[in-house]
Amino acid sequence: MKLLYLHGFRSTPKSPKAVAIADYCKTHGLSAPVMPQLPISPKDSIKLCEKLIKEHAIDTVCGSSLGGFYAIHLAEKYHFRCATINPALTPWNELKQASLQTRYNVEEITPSDAIRYLAELKHYETEEVTDLSRYLLLVAMGDEVLNPWQMRAFFKGAQQIIVEGGDHALNDFGGQLHDLMTFLSS
Repeated sequence: MKLLYLHGFRSTPKSPKAVAIADYCKTHGLSAPVMPQLPISPKDSIKLCEKLIKEHAIDTVCGSSLGGFYAIHLAEKYHFRCATINPALTPWNELKQASLQTRYNVEEITPSDAIRYLAELKHYETEEVTDLSRYLLLVAMGDEVLNPWQMRAFFKGAQQIIVEGGDHALNDFGGQLHDLMTFLSS
């Protein structure tokens, strides 16, 4: 298994989830996951991921939140096995409601950038997945940012790990990590 892990909006490859996945891979003798810092532009993020897929012979993808949205798109395009953690399914809606006038790393987001990024996100929408057996959903029912019921309905028929309570960050997912990684490596 050669894993590409994609972090969420305003997150990094050094988030608690990313570190836990990297540690798990190291402890269990798996290849180190590829964990890029994603650009703010969805188009640039997808281009970077596609470059990394080719360079590192990626065959599996996992993403959290906005990274989950990208992971679904890439899994469909490349027929990868995919695990999503509280994935954004319609991020152009959620991010439109969020304040995009913020600093993201070193980039300042202008109103025209925000409009362009929202349109780029819509371009990468996956309306439904083609093979539910390739997907695992890890969802916290206490997610305060995204709708967990929407996630469960989207992945109806796929393997699902339901965390009662929890929150959007789901930083403490140690109890589910083994099942997630077992799914990805099977």
